[in-house]
Amino acid sequence: MDYIVHPSNILSRALGIDSFKQMINDEQVQFSELVHTSVQIAEEWTNDWGEDEGFGSSDGTYLLKDFIDTIIDCYTDGYKTVFNPYLSIVKL
Repeated sequence: MDYIVHPSNILSRALGIDSFKQMINDEQVQFSELVHTSVQIAEEWTNDWGEDEGFGSSDGTYLLKDFIDTIIDCYTDGYKTVFNPYLSIVKL
């Protein structure tokens, strides 16, 4: 599949966020779950994105937020994403 953002890039960007790394370590989220979710999000966004639509950096940020929110919803309890002033994860 020709993704608008490759799953490995989604995962790499997420792992670059310290609060994300802390969350997945604390919650013992398996790497295979991260990979599976990154593929799922990449496919969904690619299928929903119009061929004639541009894809900018803010779109990439919201795709990343979607990935992290999906990880939170499926594999953790008591976290949320915030923009403060950049995308991060906080424990509730």
